[in-house]
Amino acid sequence: MKISSTSEPLRPDRLLPTANEARTAAAKAGETVAETEKVQLSDLATRLSKLENRFGGDFDAKKVNEVKTALAEGRFTVNADAVAQGLIASVAELLGKKA
Repeated sequence: MKISSTSEPLRPDRLLPTANEARTAAAKAGETVAETEKVQLSDLATRLSKLENRFGGDFDAKKVNEVKTALAEGRFTVNADAVAQGLIASVAELLGKKA
C-alpha cells in the first residue's frame, strides 16, 4: 500500500460533522439533539482567543507597504534582539509567567 503525502493540512471542518449533519445523523438514529449546543473552551484556547483579539484585527496598510517596499529594495533590516525578546515575552505570557 502506498501512502502519499499531501501539502494540504488537515482541516477540522472536513473531519468533524457539522451541527446539521449531527442533527441529521441523530434523527436517523432516533435521538434528539438540542438546537443550541454548549461548548466549553480549555484555558489555553481562552488565552489564545484573548491574544488573537488583542493583536489581531486592524493593521496599518501604509506600514505594510513601507515594509514590502523596503524588502523589495533590499534595505529592510531585522533587529534580532528585539525579535527574540518579543518571542520570549509572548511565550512567557502564553505560559502565564512574567518575563
